[in-house]
Amino acid sequence: MKVIGWICVALGGLSLIGAASAGHSAFGPLFWLGLGIVLLYFANRKKNNEDDKEQ
Repeated sequence: MKVIGWICVALGGLSLIGAASAGHSAFGPLFWLGLGIVLLYFANRKKNNEDDKEQ
């Protein structure tokens, strides 16, 4: 989930820059950027929960 999150963030960020510079709609890139951030958040939360259970 973490790798896919970083891929979505990278592609969303690049797409957002491209859409903004060309004057196109930014809703699609913002979706992928948001999805990547949410996936990274869930991956980090899952890791923290596993660390708490070990202690």
